[in-house]
Amino acid sequence: MESEDKLKDSLKRERKAKQAAKQGLEEAVAAKTAELRRTALRISNVISNMQEGVLVEDENRRIALVNPGFCTMFGIPVAAELLIGTDCSGSAEQAKHLFADPEGFVEGINQLLAKREKTTGEILLLKDGRSFSRDYVPILIEGSYRGHFWKYSDITSQRKYEDALVRSEEKYRLLIENMNLGLLEVDMEGRIKYANQSFCVMSGFTREEMYGQVGEELFTTPENRHVIVKKNRSREKGISDAYELEVTNKQGHKKWWLISGAPLFNHEGKQIGSTGIHLDITERKQLEFTLREAKQMAEDTAKAKEVFLANMSHEIRTPMNAILGLGKQLVKTELNTHQRSFLESINTAADNLLVVINDILDFSKIESGKLDLEAIGFSLPDLIGQISNMLKSKAEEKGLTFKLEVDEQIAPVLIGDPFRINQVLLNLLSNSIKFTEKGSIRLVCRVNESNAKEQTIELVVEDTGMGIDKKYLKKIFQKFSQESVNVARKYGGTGLGMAITKQLVDIMDGKITIESRKDEGTRVTIGISLPIGQSSEKPEKPKHLIRNQKLKGKKILLVEDNKLNRLVANSILSSFGLKVTEAVNGEIAVEKLRNEMFDLVLMDMQMPVMDGITATVMIRKEINTTIPIIALTANALKSEKSRCLEAGMNDFISKPFEEERLLDILQRFIR
Repeated sequence: MESEDKLKDSLKRERKAKQAAKQGLEEAVAAKTAELRRTALRISNVISNMQEGVLVEDENRRIALVNPGFCTMFGIPVAAELLIGTDCSGSAEQAKHLFADPEGFVEGINQLLAKREKTTGEILLLKDGRSFSRDYVPILIEGSYRGHFWKYSDITSQRKYEDALVRSEEKYRLLIENMNLGLLEVDMEGRIKYANQSFCVMSGFTREEMYGQVGEELFTTPENRHVIVKKNRSREKGISDAYELEVTNKQGHKKWWLISGAPLFNHEGKQIGSTGIHLDITERKQLEFTLREAKQMAEDTAKAKEVFLANMSHEIRTPMNAILGLGKQLVKTELNTHQRSFLESINTAADNLLVVINDILDFSKIESGKLDLEAIGFSLPDLIGQISNMLKSKAEEKGLTFKLEVDEQIAPVLIGDPFRINQVLLNLLSNSIKFTEKGSIRLVCRVNESNAKEQTIELVVEDTGMGIDKKYLKKIFQKFSQESVNVARKYGGTGLGMAITKQLVDIMDGKITIESRKDEGTRVTIGISLPIGQSSEKPEKPKHLIRNQKLKGKKILLVEDNKLNRLVANSILSSFGLKVTEAVNGEIAVEKLRNEMFDLVLMDMQMPVMDGITATVMIRKEINTTIPIIALTANALKSEKSRCLEAGMNDFISKPFEEERLLDILQRFIR
């Protein structure tokens, strides 16, 4: 009995254990099922909310899952959840009318179902212009086919963008082709990936010959290969730019290309290389080289012209200095009537020759752009008065009346270049006197416009002379121009006077007009605007000190290679009571300064053995830094004065020089 009770208890416990295990298993299954249902629900919700169309069919082609997006895309007027369990075997036939290729759509589905192979990104075109992308995924569970998964995406906007991009790219490619611009694309290693036909023509290579080649090795020379390397590094930094490059084409000919380069990116924004648009500028570069050579030749010619004019100035002014200087010294001596008449004729001829020389030099300076204007304060009425005094006697010698009219409204001080205004008026008045045999010469100076800052002055030169032919008036300002051979023979001149006058007026921003009738006279009108200045802006006039004790006994070293010029200078200097020592070149002058003290040096610029510039530099470096050195030169160009001052000279006197100018220099620099 006791053993039977134990057996019953054991069986009872075993039943309870089995019941507990069964209950635990059921609870686990229920929990797992609930979890699966929650997961399925989450997946279902995700799929339902997807923009793409999703359809899941089981192995019997019944709908297991479909989302609203699918119904919308295919125009199915039924709620998605109502389609669950529906047979899809005939759905392709029902939907084929939507597609541009209906039969192709059906055939494509049948092939996918037969092969049961995963396929993604298949493009479908619809009749209404839309585009779908289709994915097919077979569902395999433990190797057994359990249905399949369809996903349709509306890629209409993306396709339109891609098509627009392709059309745009094609349009610009065609544009570049038609503009004869070479297009080249290279990868990150510089290897050619694409070249258009224009680039093939430019380079001489075919596409097949270029593809895969490194561009810098194919076209550039070793000397400029570094340029491409540098540009490639810039592209890696995202830099775009344009540059010129000398290259060699397939035939070995040197060419010049203008290249506009930029980094090249893929649709993900990653740089995959660079692209360049090429323009053949060989002809333009050749023209540049030609123009550069022509410019250099013109500059060389201008320099040669300047040197020639400087030499001509020296060669002519040097004897002219002697002629004029000795003539003026002779005037101081006792002469009989015939001798004085001959001497006056000599001096007049020399003055006329000097005018011709000055005209040529002035014109050369204007043409070369080396004529600078002063901007100093001056009295215009005083200037007009000086000109009148200078020329009135010449007019009266010919029996002409000289009339002068000066406006009282002219400001006491104007700012400008009185020397060039003087030159213009002297030229015009001299012409009037020259070409007028009877009647009068009239000079008018008046104010046209005036304000607190400037005045517009009108200068009029009027005569009753021979006048100018209407045809010649059109070219009166042309250089080397004269009305006729007879006029040139009778009156002389270079034909440069009016050309220089016009150019001087232009440089001063003025205007000049001429009115004339043959045998009735000429009227020249000049308009020029000048700022109003203050008395303090007028330069101080040099004070002519008494020529006695200040200069008497002072020692001058005269360095001059021309014997006649030494004679002239010695005569003038001796008349001031100065002691003169002569040297015929710079080398002798340097040696004398090493051994003797002088108060001032008059140094000619152009001399044999050693010129004045070289001698001055040597004196300043080795002998004396303070002794006054005054340049004597026949070269009237401003550049010559600059050379003198840069070498260490103190001032500059042009030959032929006036006694008063030389006296002022001596009194200013001799202590």
